[in-house]
Amino acid sequence: MKRWIALIAGIALASTAALVAAQASKPVSVWSGVYTAAQNKRGEELHADVCIMCHGRKLNGAGQAEMPPSPAIAGESFLRKWGGRNVLSLFVYVRHTMPIDGPGTLTDQQAADAIAHMFAISGIPPGNRELPVDARTLTNIMIDAKQ
Repeated sequence: MKRWIALIAGIALASTAALVAAQASKPVSVWSGVYTAAQNKRGEELHADVCIMCHGRKLNGAGQAEMPPSPAIAGESFLRKWGGRNVLSLFVYVRHTMPIDGPGTLTDQQAADAIAHMFAISGIPPGNRELPVDARTLTNIMIDAKQ
């Protein structure tokens, strides 16, 4: 009898763990509040220090004339370009290729803060949790072009 109870308890525990894992890996949209206002502020400061030269004040790609052309990193064209992808793909791109004159020099936190600012300028609302830097969570956050 004890073996049956232990077996049933084990099955119930495994089922619960599988359900929790499945729910934890459910994709969420960037429109659900995946960064904070404070993180956006840090990203805005980083942009003013590092990114503005190429991507312009409004993140529209209108950089300085002596710089190579750069894409918009906010707004409709940005969301269309990255729409359907997860935030991890954007995070890896920003983290390892930016800034153009010093690729890979941003920290994980700076890359996440920069993305938070890109989302804010794109009209994506903040939430009450910071955009994380771990790959598993970023994989489950989807960039949707529209809300």
